[in-house]
Parts: sequence; structure tokens; C-alpha cells
Amino acid sequence: MSNAFADSTHVGTTGKPNPFALLFHIGKTSALVGSVLQDGRVSWLPKTVFLTCISALLAAIILPELGIDTGIFFALPGVGAVLDALGLPVDATFDWVAFTVAAFNLLRLFPTEIVGEHYDRLFRRR
Repeated sequence: MSNAFADSTHVGTTGKPNPFALLFHIGKTSALVGSVLQDGRVSWLPKTVFLTCISALLAAIILPELGIDTGIFFALPGVGAVLDALGLPVDATFDWVAFTVAAFNLLRLFPTEIVGEHYDRLFRRR
């Protein structure tokens, strides 16, 4: 049996989204979330839970945390130094990576068929 999810470029295959495509195509990812949220086939409860969780995560990222840089430098000295050398703020980098992973996993609140349908339309059209 062939795995339809393995080929992320296959047109017409409804399946789960490719996490790397979602990460590197922020505009399309936003359009995917917007499409799923506007889809009338999705119940209000998963939409509410999704938006509440995303809002809470954004609030946690946007509100400043004192001393996080120092804590990361002590806990992960090599990673902190590399990110600092690249000019990326250590706390923001970890925060946005965690936000991205959480947002991707929150898509599981919605029916797979509906997310796959919108994903195919936005990411796999030719």
C-alpha cells in the first residue's frame, strides 16, 4: 500500500500538511488557517479552542520575560552563543520555534479531511 502523504508535491492527494512547507510559507500557512476557520463544516468548538490557544501563546511571546537570555545562555551556552552571533535574539528564537510547533499541532483540532482539502488547494495547485 502506497503512502499518499509521502509525496508532498502530488496534486489531488488529500492528506496531512507537510510541516516544512507550513514553516517556510507563512503567507500560505496563514491562508490555510483562515480557510479552515471560515469553513462552515468545522464546528465552533475547535475553532474557539484553536483561537484561544493561539492567543494565549502570542500573549506569552509578546509579554517580556526578564532574565530569559541569561537562563538560556547558562542552560544551552553553545546554542545561545551561535544565535547571538547570527544576530538572532535567543529568547525570541526559542519562543517562535515553540509557537510554530504548537500552532502546527493545534491544526489537529480540525478534521483531517477538511485541513487536507484546504492544504491541497493552497499548497499543491499548479
